Amino acid sequence: MCLPKGVSGSAIQSIATAVGNILCFNFGLMFGITPAHMTLYESETRTPLNVATDPAGTAWLTGYLFLSAAIGALCSGGLALRIGPKSVLLCSGLLQITGWFCIHFGYDIIHIYASRMFAGVAAGAAFVVLPIFINEIAESREKAARLTFTIELWRTMGILVGFILGFYVNYDLVNIVGCAVSFVFSMSFPFMQESPHYYQRKNNVPCLEKSLRWYRGIRDIDDREKPEYLSELAEFKADMQCQEKNVGSTPMSQGYIVRLTFVSFLLTVCAKLSGVFVELNYAADFLGRTGYSTETNYVVLASSQCLGALLARLVGPHLPRKVLLCVSSLCSAAAVIALALFKVYGQSWLLGEWADRYLPIILLAIQLAFVSFGLYPLAAVVSSEVLPTKLHDLLYSLASSFAWLLLFGMIEAFNAIKATIAPGLVLYLWVFAGASIFVGLISLPLLPETRNRRASAVQRELGYVDDGGVAKGSGAANGHIATHI
Repeated sequence: MCLPKGVSGSAIQSIATAVGNILCFNFGLMFGITPAHMTLYESETRTPLNVATDPAGTAWLTGYLFLSAAIGALCSGGLALRIGPKSVLLCSGLLQITGWFCIHFGYDIIHIYASRMFAGVAAGAAFVVLPIFINEIAESREKAARLTFTIELWRTMGILVGFILGFYVNYDLVNIVGCAVSFVFSMSFPFMQESPHYYQRKNNVPCLEKSLRWYRGIRDIDDREKPEYLSELAEFKADMQCQEKNVGSTPMSQGYIVRLTFVSFLLTVCAKLSGVFVELNYAADFLGRTGYSTETNYVVLASSQCLGALLARLVGPHLPRKVLLCVSSLCSAAAVIALALFKVYGQSWLLGEWADRYLPIILLAIQLAFVSFGLYPLAAVVSSEVLPTKLHDLLYSLASSFAWLLLFGMIEAFNAIKATIAPGLVLYLWVFAGASIFVGLISLPLLPETRNRRASAVQRELGYVDDGGVAKGSGAANGHIATHI
């Protein structure tokens, strides 16, 4: 992509991240239209399919989306190491286009299932690889964290727009919008450079230099003599030499790997178990006749998510990670607990007609806002800051895949639990609260504080040190060249 000479490296990194985030927006769009279109597919008079389906058939739509996301997440980490994060993201964009075409030209529920499968694989890969890509192109760990916080904002905006399109816009026009969004990504992202760290792993020095100049805003030949650029390039080359000679790659201890694995799974799985997707998909069941109309309830809940994600982007990078995680998880848990208690004992509280009608949606909106404020974005941010690069790609991929599988199970079990267990909804709310409380409390003693700290210092706190007290491993850590201390 040809950019003006005055565009800085920081701006280029932000542009590349924004284009990559279109994938996250598109996933939110696909998820957001699903509740409205499920009703449409079941209608004998309004269905766009040849034959209307039954509720049992449409119940699989969201499940297939999450099940295929688990497959995409499982494969994407290894693929990012092998073919590069940019290539994986480009493939995700093509899959999203295919998913929208399946909806637009589909005339059977099987075609709609296929659309969710294509979109799910793309989403599972994108949510794993995009943080990797951001981390490898950013000029510093602080810049990488700020850009990674934007992923949640784009996802929540996509869900909000999806709800609006699904409930208020013609079915065929929605598919055109989805195809157009996918087209914008697929036509823009190829002009971005692959990350310099991918070329470092491939020992491709010319492409490494070209990529590094692109993401650091080096346009003129004279700018190539800047001390900051030369220093970073020298560190890349020194690390490549260490890798060739197998220097500085001391094997990690089993205990260290186990702790890192626990950290990655804790954040990623508990974020999914916080209940965001289940509550949004089944908001009509959780709220019943409370709140506003069904359509307005969905829009209000999605808007609260966007508000939380926006606050996370604005203030999240400036707060200690552990404080943000604890505040967001415990506050979201408090809102869910209050909602569960209200559902069980609310009739005896005599709070008045207004509270009986609007308190459930207020509590649910508060919970979703706090989850998007800290718990969800920090799953990607902290994992990137804690895990060494190669280990991060694989562990975060496995953790994300497992989390999507759990979410698939929760989605598919919802109808069965609701029908067979009287307090089924309340049981789900207690699970959501328990997951949020667990991650909030366990993060205090086990998670290291990663904000404004070098990778080597974080690794030292986690117990990965050599005899001299210096963090082991290669110089490249978490997508950046680490200065050992």
